[in-house]
Amino acid sequence: MGSTLTQAAERVGERKFNVLFIISDDLTATALSCYGNTVCRTPNIDAIAARGTRFTRAYCQGTYCGPSRASMLSGYYPHATGVLGYTSPRPQIGDRETWPQHFKNNGYYTARVSKIYHMGVPGGIEYGGDGRDHNDGNGADDEASWTERFNSPGPEWKAAGDGETLEGNPDGKKPVVGGNTFVVVEANGDDLVHSDGKTAKKAVELINAHQDEPFWLGVGFVRPHVPFVAPRPYFAPFLPYDDLTLPIKVPGDWDDIPTAGINYKTSINMQMDVRRQKKALGGYYACVSYMDAQVGKVMQALRDTGLEDETIVIFTSDHGYHLGEHDFWAKVSLRDES
Repeated sequence: MGSTLTQAAERVGERKFNVLFIISDDLTATALSCYGNTVCRTPNIDAIAARGTRFTRAYCQGTYCGPSRASMLSGYYPHATGVLGYTSPRPQIGDRETWPQHFKNNGYYTARVSKIYHMGVPGGIEYGGDGRDHNDGNGADDEASWTERFNSPGPEWKAAGDGETLEGNPDGKKPVVGGNTFVVVEANGDDLVHSDGKTAKKAVELINAHQDEPFWLGVGFVRPHVPFVAPRPYFAPFLPYDDLTLPIKVPGDWDDIPTAGINYKTSINMQMDVRRQKKALGGYYACVSYMDAQVGKVMQALRDTGLEDETIVIFTSDHGYHLGEHDFWAKVSLRDES
């Protein structure tokens, strides 16, 4: 795609199109108002969809972060990249170009901000997190893809505010914890306290700094990946949590599902009662709203620099996410929501 667009621009004597690639982490289409959600409003993502092509049958190549991102950026299936976990595709693809690397090799400034290839969340981005020591905090990144790369550390589950661990905490005695755990933190402070606010700020700076040259800019937002942490105002539309509606529970829903088809996270094995399920849903929606606001800041930078009509904008996620459908939560399953 990149080569075709570059050649087309050159044929008509215009400057090369910029590419702005925005990827959210663990975002399900069912949480977006442009896909019909009437509770969680996403005006900035909706605006991108309204001006472009909104896909309804786009399927990821892996239902969790590492394989999907490696496949998307290299153009190869997971069985070809060898990335079935959370590693870089580079050892398998050798000197073959990745998508951003192709642009870099054809005169583009290429940069990523935060999570484009796999990066552990929260461990890989949190202040003092174990993953910060891996590859200088760059996770499974591919250095050859970029002219420059930038990380956006944040407090994550340690953020000041009101937090609760929802998963595996039926008696409510467990403190707020890290890892891939359902935790909600209604956080103090503004957008810039957290990773995605910093990512948007850096992306705006890069658009301004490189507006006079063609660029391929990857902007990776880590929300709504757990922990569900966002500035407190983004939670307000979803309070009280008890008013939120969970997906319909179908009696006997699992009766015809083989054991292998039951997702690794369910309401049952996570020990989440209805109250906790509704709070998880509200926390997820708050994170989506926060992420959407950051998308708006980046898009405004394109308008402010006059680059909106000279930039191809792609917004996507690495895969979907269960929010209680079939009593499943999170990713990994092969059902549509995931």
